[in-house]
Amino acid sequence: MVSKNNGTSVALTREAAEVKVGLEAANRAGNCKNLKGVVHETIYKDMKNMTPSNIINNCKTNFSKSPTAVRDDLITKNAANKIVERMQLKDTPASISKTVSQVKNGHYKGTNLMGTKETVKAFNDATKNNPAITQKMTSTGISSKDTARIATKTIGSQAGKLSASAVGKAAASSGAVGAAISGGIEVISSGIQLANGEIDGGEFALNVAKETVGGGLSAAGGTAAATAAAAGAATALAATSAPLWVPAAIGVGAAVAVGSAIKGIWDFFWDL
Repeated sequence: MVSKNNGTSVALTREAAEVKVGLEAANRAGNCKNLKGVVHETIYKDMKNMTPSNIINNCKTNFSKSPTAVRDDLITKNAANKIVERMQLKDTPASISKTVSQVKNGHYKGTNLMGTKETVKAFNDATKNNPAITQKMTSTGISSKDTARIATKTIGSQAGKLSASAVGKAAASSGAVGAAISGGIEVISSGIQLANGEIDGGEFALNVAKETVGGGLSAAGGTAAATAAAAGAATALAATSAPLWVPAAIGVGAAVAVGSAIKGIWDFFWDL
């Protein structure tokens, strides 16, 4: 039977997307130890530009002109080049007191204050008994674990230590997607064979189970390996003149190599 590798494709796609985010953030901010904040802005900018409302209304979200702008990090303009939304993004769960002070002093008046999931929780906890703080912070839906992980695998340990829990979270989410896609594709593929009488119901169920579990394992393993390999390479090369795409390429290669190896091992033992 031909080995199918949809799980590895999931890991590769995710790694390629995160490479794009990391390199774009580094291009804007440089090798900044607080790169995760710009990673957060980059992810949310891309999310905004993929929303149906922005697409239908021909609106475009971009970075503000200055990476050190006090009030606005992102600005959305309509087709007439008029500003329709201003956003200040925060990824500061560990230094929330500074953010609260900035809000209290009116730094972000006139803009939408937004934060990672962890930052919003920290902000709400810090301001719930403070009537002087009236501006609310809404969530971007992005986790600080992901922004920190992408920053570290882009520029290395100067952006922070790679968190095992963050790697595990990314691997688990990739695994879930890989399992769903692999299983779904196999339902269609084996479903056609079942309808044509080429396999029976038992074989159909086994085929779906095989690809669901194998796809999940290869996607999870590929994502974990890509993160570890890229972060390690970025840290090792930080003191050299190597371009940032080198660790990124190593991460992409690891996603494919490890994801494919895991799927191959799974198929081998399943077919024994």
